[in-house]
Amino acid sequence: MSTIKTTTIDTAADAQNPQDWKHYPVTAANWIDACHEEKEKLGISYAEIARRIKYARPSLSLALSGNYTGNTKTIADAYVTYRKQVACPYAAETVSRQYCTEHALADAPTHNPAALRHWRACQGCAYKPDSEKGGQP
Repeated sequence: MSTIKTTTIDTAADAQNPQDWKHYPVTAANWIDACHEEKEKLGISYAEIARRIKYARPSLSLALSGNYTGNTKTIADAYVTYRKQVACPYAAETVSRQYCTEHALADAPTHNPAALRHWRACQGCAYKPDSEKGGQP
């Protein structure tokens, strides 16, 4: 049994549909461009992105401009991890892409009515992977 970390969904947080993003998947190599794209697509500020990745806005701004004196790897890792989350429409929380994939592709939990309702919702969800190989919607 795996434990998941969740947070409450913000408005427009589930605009992370991979089909609509130029910089997908987000990696350590393209995270800066992906961050700029997110700001533009969602119409949010860098301060909001910094809040979501749990960093101070000045740190993110300096990293994006190339003026951060420290190692940007930790900021990049936090951003990449944040973008690997899915806003679950059923649970109304953000969950990791791994949890989403495992839950949607698992056998139907017929022993638990609540879990079965969640699983059924996953079967018609836009985030459900195409196959067991973890393909993206």
